[in-house]
Amino acid sequence: MKKKLFVVSDVHGHYTLMKEALDRAGFNPDNEEHFLVCCGDYFDRGTENYQVLKYMERLKNKALLRGNHEDMLLEIFKDGYIEEHNVHNGTVETLQEFFGKRCMNEFGEIDFSGNTSMLDRVEEFIQQTTDYFETEHYVFTHGWLPTKETVQGRIIHPNWRTLSKASWEDARWDKWIDMYETCDRIPGKTIVCGHYPTIFASWVDPSRGSRNVDIFYGNGVIVIDAGTATTGKVNVLIIEEEEML
Repeated sequence: MKKKLFVVSDVHGHYTLMKEALDRAGFNPDNEEHFLVCCGDYFDRGTENYQVLKYMERLKNKALLRGNHEDMLLEIFKDGYIEEHNVHNGTVETLQEFFGKRCMNEFGEIDFSGNTSMLDRVEEFIQQTTDYFETEHYVFTHGWLPTKETVQGRIIHPNWRTLSKASWEDARWDKWIDMYETCDRIPGKTIVCGHYPTIFASWVDPSRGSRNVDIFYGNGVIVIDAGTATTGKVNVLIIEEEEML
């Protein structure tokens, strides 16, 4: 079955920017031939996290991948407190949006007892996200695919599809720019990822301006993270008539 794919990533709680970008791209959630792929990092940094959650929940034709920010939220849900990096990443504001201003005390301890239904809802949403999504010609992921070191250099792990939860958690932190010239590719496939903004593509493609945040079409890689929180832009990659696996 072939679908028209609309791909976004790293919307980080910017619902309005995401929705406007998808509308301009022609995405229609009621069109059965349209399929949305999101490469992770739905929350943090923006102020419309709940609207992003509702929108993604309602979609029927979708593949929702997990980003490192979803891993961090699950860690907070498990441990019940925040750490310094959660402050810098905007996670505190996300928690307050979901659970109220008083959900955290002065010691960074989180109390979800006043809104356990929302806790269950957000956790269920994240648990339903996947490590990757694959079609006939593309593999979609957040940061990169799990890798391994060999005597010839770093390669994508031959068993990347079935590796452990920990391996995928590590891969979600990998930056495509670090892998672009040092790691192999998947024969016959193009990797589509986010996590690290396209502005850094000028490091490997001098023809791009140093402020260019448009989609980067590289060697076996397409990068779509526009750095929305600082640029106010959401890239939408459109893939026509792709065979679904």
